[in-house]
Amino acid sequence: MRRRPGRDARRRHRRESDPHDRGRRDRRHDDRRAHHRRDDRRDGRRGHRPRATGTATARATSTATRAAAPAGAPAAAASPVGRVGGNLVIYSARKEELMKPLVEAFERQTGVKVTLKSGGAGELAQLIERERGNTLGDVLFTTDAASAEALRQKGLLEPYVSPNAAKIPAEFKAADGAWTGTIGRSRNIMYNTNLAKPEELPKSVYELTDPKYRGKVAMASIREGSVKLWLASMIQERGEDFTVKYINDLKANGLKVLANHTEVANAVSRGEVTYGLVNHYYYVPAKREGQPVGLIYPDQGPNEGGTLVVPLAVSILKGAKNQAQARAFVDFALSQEGQLPLTTQENEFPLTPGVGLGEAAAPGVKPIDEIKRPTTDYAKLADIEKRVVDLFTPILGGGQ
Repeated sequence: MRRRPGRDARRRHRRESDPHDRGRRDRRHDDRRAHHRRDDRRDGRRGHRPRATGTATARATSTATRAAAPAGAPAAAASPVGRVGGNLVIYSARKEELMKPLVEAFERQTGVKVTLKSGGAGELAQLIERERGNTLGDVLFTTDAASAEALRQKGLLEPYVSPNAAKIPAEFKAADGAWTGTIGRSRNIMYNTNLAKPEELPKSVYELTDPKYRGKVAMASIREGSVKLWLASMIQERGEDFTVKYINDLKANGLKVLANHTEVANAVSRGEVTYGLVNHYYYVPAKREGQPVGLIYPDQGPNEGGTLVVPLAVSILKGAKNQAQARAFVDFALSQEGQLPLTTQENEFPLTPGVGLGEAAAPGVKPIDEIKRPTTDYAKLADIEKRVVDLFTPILGGGQ
C-alpha cells in the first residue's frame, strides 16, 4: 500500500492508541498486545481524522507466504471469489496494519484496487452519516457490531446476504444481511497460575465480588470499546440495576481499573493481580511466551448466561458506487482465503461452527462451537451502549 514516507517509522516509536499508556515495550509480543488495545480504543477517540491509503500491487515476498494456508489453518467451507477488477473504497475501524494482509490478498485474487480509509468506529459512523446520499466509501469493516447495527437502523447500510455467510450463527449477522460478522473475540477471565490455586478459580464473573477475591482483580477502563459492549450485554441480560450494583460491588471489593487491556494482561502476567477481565487474544501471546497464565470461560454452567463473543463486522454502504466490488469483498472476507489473514493477525477466531482455530490456537482457547454464549440482540445493544457511557464513566472512567 502507498503511504507517506516515514509514517511506519514514526508509528513504531509512538505509544499505541491510549494516551494514558506511555510506557515503552521491549518485546515484540507486547507490541502485538498494544495493537489489540488500539483496535478496542479507537472508537473512543475524538478529533482524529481518518487516514486514506491507496493500495498498489501486493508485495510478492509477503503475499506468497500468506497465499498458502499453513497446517491447521481455518478450513472454512465457503465459495471462492474470482476476478472482478475495478476499484473499492473501504472504511476500516480495524487498525491499518491488521487490515493490510486481508486487503492485499483480496487485491491479488480479484484484481480490484483498494483504497483504505482507517479511523475509529465512532468517527467512521459519523462520517457515514455526513455522507448520507453521497457516500464516498463502499464498504465498512468495523470492530463494533453494535455501531454497524445502529447504522443499519438509520438506513445507511445496503442489505446483502453473502452465500458465504450461510453457516454463521444468526446472532452474528443482521437478518437482512446489512452487516455480517467475520471473526470473533471472547470476553474471558485471565489468571496467574502461580497465584491462583485450581480450587479457587471462579466459574463466573459474578463470583469476583466475593471477599476471597478482594484486591486480586483488574479490568480496563470504560474507554475500551469491548468493556462498553460487555456492560451493555450484561444490562441486556440482567438489567441496569443489577449491572450497576455488580460494578459497584467489584469496586468495593478492591477492583483495579487500569487504562487498557494490555495493562491488565501485563499485570496478570507479572503477578501484580491474580485475575484480569480481558478479551481472549490478550492471553494468547502471553501463553505462547511461556508466561504463567491461564484462561477461564466464565458462566458456562447449565443455568448461567455464557461468555460474551464479540464479532467484527463487514457491511456495504448505502449508495456504494462500486457494488460488484463491495459484494466481492464481503464474500472474500467470509471465504477460506479471507479468513486466513483475518484470524492469523491478532488471534481472533472464525465465527463458523466446525471451523478450526488454525494459527489462532493456543492452549486453553476454544473455537466458537465450544463456547456457551449469552443471547445477544444487537438491535437493542446499539441503544444500550449509549446509556453505558453515562452510567459507568464515573465508576470506570479512570485508569491507575
